[in-house]
Amino acid sequence: MKTAPHYPIRLHWSEEDGEWVATSPAWPALSSLAESPQEAATGLLQAIRLASQANAELGRPVPESLTIADLKRAGSLLKIAALATLAGIPAQTLHSKIRRSGGLTPEESAALHNALAGVNLAVAK
Repeated sequence: MKTAPHYPIRLHWSEEDGEWVATSPAWPALSSLAESPQEAATGLLQAIRLASQANAELGRPVPESLTIADLKRAGSLLKIAALATLAGIPAQTLHSKIRRSGGLTPEESAALHNALAGVNLAVAK
């Protein structure tokens, strides 16, 4: 059974709207505004689920989450220890998973997406 992809979410306060805004670089056309960051994130996740379902029904591609293979392809460009620190993952854990081609947890995948997005870096597929 395939698990649902996990996407990075950016949260920021909008002075103009007077609300929290949730966006995801994987889904640039989607956003959610709410009174709290949690509500904005929840709204965005619901929009992503609906958009994923609609894309699948229409035969359109659905963005994938970050994988070990993505990191291997970008290996020479990444400083694993720095990336791990930005993502809040122990450097030895990330290095070991890359070396052994171990799987990332959904939380690790999302943290790595956020870390890469935070430094305006993307992993090319």
